Amino acid sequence: MAHGGFFVYEDKTGVYSPECALLTPKNEEDDARDPDMTWELRRFSADKCTLINGVLSDNRFHPDKPAWFADKIGALAETYGQTAAEVCALLCSNDTCDRAQGWRMIGEYFGYDNLDSYPRTLTRADVYRLYRAECYRRKTSKA
Repeated sequence: MAHGGFFVYEDKTGVYSPECALLTPKNEEDDARDPDMTWELRRFSADKCTLINGVLSDNRFHPDKPAWFADKIGALAETYGQTAAEVCALLCSNDTCDRAQGWRMIGEYFGYDNLDSYPRTLTRADVYRLYRAECYRRKTSKA
């Protein structure tokens, strides 16, 4: 966890929307072994967008209302070497990981404050407590 991580959560019961968690060091220059090092945790939805009659919407109740980022989707796509259609396909995908990738691109391009304006600051102990299960699964699944 020294360098952070990107996690995608999906409620198997379908009650809660899929969610992403981005964990990053607060200060890139910190030594990862420093016990006082802190991380920033941002959580945001990986909701499915719609593309109907050329309107990219992030509002399932009003699919005729363009998403707040829709008018800049071409510039965003160009930044990542993709077409606007490819980014829209990610955001409208039935696959949660595809959507998470699209939402992460939005966060990187527009700033993560647009997705989570109240990030949490975590200590090393907090990170270990929250993410040790994911780290353990990742290490053991490679074997």
